[in-house]
Amino acid sequence: MALVKVCNLEVIPAGSMKQFYVKDCEVLIINNNSQIFCLDARCTHAGAPLEEGTLNGDVLTCPWHGSKFNITDGSVLKGPAEKNLKKYSVTVRENSVFIEL
Repeated sequence: MALVKVCNLEVIPAGSMKQFYVKDCEVLIINNNSQIFCLDARCTHAGAPLEEGTLNGDVLTCPWHGSKFNITDGSVLKGPAEKNLKKYSVTVRENSVFIEL
């Protein structure tokens, strides 16, 4: 496992999320009230781009079929998705966001 820089913090304002491609992985960086989370960027049900979904508190809703995920751990809160999203460890250092790959 290695820390890999994903982006600078300012490209993800509070309350927003953005998808990135990092070493053949599609990841979603979420800034939820200055807490930074990183999850797989595609819904485990049908592969929808979660960046196009909605964020309400700690709940991320898929734009295609309405699956809901907890952003703190990637767990499914509501189907049709049955598989949790992978959660990546995040480190913020000197205004840069790093994830562990």
